[in-house]
Amino acid sequence: MTGSQPIINATPAEPDAVSTAPLQRSHALLNNFSRCLPGMFFQFQRCPESRIFFPYVSASVETLFGVKAEQLSTDASILFSKVHPDDLPALIVGIRESAASLRVWKHEYRVTTPEGKERWLIGDATPERLADGSVLWHGFVSDQTERKQTEQKLLAAEQQRRLVMKSSNQGLYDMNLQTGLGTFSPEYLQMLGYSNDDFPDPDSFWEYFWTEGIHPDDVAGLKQAYQRHFSQHAEGDYHAEFRQKNKAGQWRWMMSVGAVVERDSHQRAVRIVGTHIDITDRKETEEQIKLNQDLLNASKNRYKELARELEILIANAPVGIMFVSNDLIVRANHVLAALCRFPNAQAMIGALTSFLFVTSEDYLAFKETVKAPLLADEPVELEWNMRRMDGKPFIARLAGRALPTENYQKGAVWMIEDITGQRQTLNALRDSESRLKRLMNSSLIGIVQGNQSRYLIDVNHVFCQLCGYHRDHLLGEPYIWKQLLSENDQYLCKLAYNELSETGTTAPFEIMLKHADGHTVPVLVGINHLENSKREWVGFAMDISDRLRINQLKTEFISVVSHELRTPLTSIRGSLSLLESGVAGELSDPARQLVRIAHNNSKRLIKLVNDILDMDKLSNGKMPIKSEPVDLLAMLHSAIESNAAYTSSLQVGLILEQEVLCATSLGDYDRLMQVMANLISNAAKFSPERESVVVRITRQEQEFHISVSDRGPGIPTEFQAHLFEPFTQADGTNTRQQGGTGLGLAITKALVEGMGGQIHFSSQVGSGTTFWFNLPVFP
Repeated sequence: MTGSQPIINATPAEPDAVSTAPLQRSHALLNNFSRCLPGMFFQFQRCPESRIFFPYVSASVETLFGVKAEQLSTDASILFSKVHPDDLPALIVGIRESAASLRVWKHEYRVTTPEGKERWLIGDATPERLADGSVLWHGFVSDQTERKQTEQKLLAAEQQRRLVMKSSNQGLYDMNLQTGLGTFSPEYLQMLGYSNDDFPDPDSFWEYFWTEGIHPDDVAGLKQAYQRHFSQHAEGDYHAEFRQKNKAGQWRWMMSVGAVVERDSHQRAVRIVGTHIDITDRKETEEQIKLNQDLLNASKNRYKELARELEILIANAPVGIMFVSNDLIVRANHVLAALCRFPNAQAMIGALTSFLFVTSEDYLAFKETVKAPLLADEPVELEWNMRRMDGKPFIARLAGRALPTENYQKGAVWMIEDITGQRQTLNALRDSESRLKRLMNSSLIGIVQGNQSRYLIDVNHVFCQLCGYHRDHLLGEPYIWKQLLSENDQYLCKLAYNELSETGTTAPFEIMLKHADGHTVPVLVGINHLENSKREWVGFAMDISDRLRINQLKTEFISVVSHELRTPLTSIRGSLSLLESGVAGELSDPARQLVRIAHNNSKRLIKLVNDILDMDKLSNGKMPIKSEPVDLLAMLHSAIESNAAYTSSLQVGLILEQEVLCATSLGDYDRLMQVMANLISNAAKFSPERESVVVRITRQEQEFHISVSDRGPGIPTEFQAHLFEPFTQADGTNTRQQGGTGLGLAITKALVEGMGGQIHFSSQVGSGTTFWFNLPVFP
């Protein structure tokens, strides 16, 4: 038979028509059945003299092998020539083993079609030995090409998905475990669908986190995971997975990764930092992959779904992502397209990555830089000057890794982020720090910094000039103060440092500084601890040889503050605020801590500068004070509202008592608010917890009487005469612990008197203090 008819290799005499009719019907039935199946039926015979042929083969052989059925009836080697050279030896060995053992032959192999394409086949046949010694196989061959391609595509898609998920990082948090206070990145709220307005106070977010945000079934497990990590004093990371509700009410899977970064003296965990990552897609993908493993051999739909999920992950990544093979972009997301000024991500497919580099030499240098880690299958992270498609330059942070070689030839996946603004901010910060360093060295006061060790940490140029020694000598000699001070002055310094350690403050004192050439220089010395440190201290030494020069130094100092310090401090504060808020990108935990310390100190310096400038303006009569009708009741309500948060933070109440229905006087509203802020903050600072500060307004003839009272320790009698003097503070332990510049009451007195009023106080040690001032009634 030919064409679709089976071929029978038979030599007996032709039977009569009646005897062949059933056989022909059987052949026709088998032929019709074989056409309905995706494969071919066959009989394969191997003779003792090594001759091979197909006594029968279905017409599908032409579809699978590109060979006519008639060609195989006497010689099967034609079909074997179609087998892929890499698979042919194993195929022949399998046939020989099946012939020798008469076991079922089953083999998977590739053939090459006439069009030059590869096709995967799987054969299954049962052997039998004939009387003449030949072996005859009865079997079936099916086409597995589509299944094999689907498997390969699924593997590639899964590997790409893992790379993208590995690179994702969001939701930073920093929590104090003893106070319960903490901070978190804005991305964490955005990840849950919230905004900063939903939780203006971080405390409210953490309360919501534990009471409503976590799935009830996961709370106990999450707390146990924290406790296990806290009890492990090793440096291993904390890891837990839980469900958290977003703003839409949906439960999202989160992966929490972090570590304890601070412990107290009893090795109890104090502070933990880490990140929460939304792994909902990963969880869903894992479940979907597990389900599709059972269906992998039957369908290619799973590949399409995985590819779609991968596209969603790439498309929604917050940074630019591209897959590169042989220097060509084979996949990109819309973030990268926007960064590089392409109309869309599809337009980037097929583009050479060299367009990202300024010159061809720069491109070659980049490839040489990343070659070694990519070949070693190590992650690559670096910064590089790049350019967009329109030629505009930008500074990029790149993170990449090599792709598996079986899927991409010389391939890699890259994440690209534009950090031009961040770099500019950091450069501005460095410039500001450099300017501040120059200002310190340009100061008219000697500055020396140290700790509890025997060496000084730093000195400025003025201090070197005061003592006549080179900076390297001062920093390199142990116990250098023995060369600089007499034994009596060393004792005074020790007493001052002990007082500083015990009370948190010490008054300035005078000593004689030994110059390198032998003469002594009288200096006024002040020392203090650096903020947030009990070990590091800073000392200021001012030459007071000529008393007349003191006033000049004061004037020059104020000039420096107004013209040199305010501008760089404002720039530093602004830059630090941007860094701390995460505008310029995520910082490492140590970097974020340093920025926070610097930010707090910059705000403190600016407050000091403003107070000094206000005092200078008042003393020189340059501060304008308005004289216009002011509703005193409205002003007091505003003052109570403005200062309520501060008093509450000290656990002190704030009460307004008014004995008048209306009160109007001539004055300056803003300056009155400043007066009330100074008086209320002073009263709150010295009030015991759970006590209240009472603000009261009454009328006494043609004057309104406004008072602020506290239940604090009172003002020592010997200090009361100096209370309103500039740069003056009581020397009690509680007083110094509250901080301040010593200018508040001096400024308050000047402002009240500038509006035609008088300020007074009454105080009794142990019973509290009351400050009051009078303003004339208007009209």
